[in-house]
Amino acid sequence: MRQLIRRLVGNKATTEDLVHQAFAKLLAAADTGDLNNCPAYLTTTARNLALNHLRDLKRHGEVGIPDAELHAIPDANPSPEMTAVYRCELRRVLQAVASLPVKRREAFILNKFEGMSYDEIADRQGISRNTVISHIVIALADLDRKIGRN
Repeated sequence: MRQLIRRLVGNKATTEDLVHQAFAKLLAAADTGDLNNCPAYLTTTARNLALNHLRDLKRHGEVGIPDAELHAIPDANPSPEMTAVYRCELRRVLQAVASLPVKRREAFILNKFEGMSYDEIADRQGISRNTVISHIVIALADLDRKIGRN
């Protein structure tokens, strides 16, 4: 059955998926008692699944990638070393933010982390919009000095 599907679809991963689906259908048919000839049912099911897959490929225009090329694609996730570096940098940024004066820190966090507008922050803190802008600009300058640009 695996050879039949592989010959039709030409892809090892797809073949494995379709074999799995064929056996799942076989088990479902066995549970209902509608199964008279197991090998014939399995072969017909496998063939139909493979042909359905090929028809869907034509309809959806899927691009196949050979297994060797697929395994050569680098992992997008950062390595454990880079994760440690990112955490260290994040710790530095959070410490620098925490060292800002209270009102400046609050305005900065509300704007940059919470996404609040200058007017919303001004209403919340009871200060003018221009003062909020000044707090954020000075906070950015302070953070730039404390963290430094690499």
